[in-house]
Amino acid sequence: MAINNITIGIGLLVAISFVLVFGISSPHQASAVTVAAGGGNGTAPWTIYVPQTINIKIGESVTWNNPTLVGEPHTVTFIKDNDMIPPLVAPFSTPNNTELSAAIPAPNVEATTIPDSSNPNNKLVLVDNSRSSAPVTIDGTKTNVTYLQPGSNYTFTGDESYLNSGWIWPEGQVPPGVPPITAFTMTFENPGTYNYICVIHPWMTGTVIVS
Repeated sequence: MAINNITIGIGLLVAISFVLVFGISSPHQASAVTVAAGGGNGTAPWTIYVPQTINIKIGESVTWNNPTLVGEPHTVTFIKDNDMIPPLVAPFSTPNNTELSAAIPAPNVEATTIPDSSNPNNKLVLVDNSRSSAPVTIDGTKTNVTYLQPGSNYTFTGDESYLNSGWIWPEGQVPPGVPPITAFTMTFENPGTYNYICVIHPWMTGTVIVS
């Protein structure tokens, strides 16, 4: 009997310790899931999400980070229609006499320009498309655009026509002059199956199933 009492006492102590260290989640308590966007090293960086498919409950959050050992960025981009897939660079028409001055102290830079075939008085300047590189959301009408703060927690309804995390960089690998994004968090409000891609590596796909 004494041995049984000692065994029971030890078991209770272990259980209490487990609760104190790890906690017990209420079934109604929102929790967070972490997904790796990329990974690997400079020799073989990964273009995958790990895990690729996750199952969560309504009100739970997902955080994506980039554990790659070199400066290889990725995005988390939800696109409802293919016409919302953003190019990484886009041409903008400007008068031929427009002078473009580099804003960085580097001698070996020049803007990419080509003739504007639709207007001989203009030239096309190829620039970064902020819809692909910055945190941004576009509503279901495809007209209302909202830029998000880097590192913000976005609440996703599923009605959005476009949602982009911006370029997520590994910790310590963010280049100078770009948004310092090293993680992106979303809270899912409604049930559904939501697919997403990396706009830099469009074969890189993931799925969030909310129930």
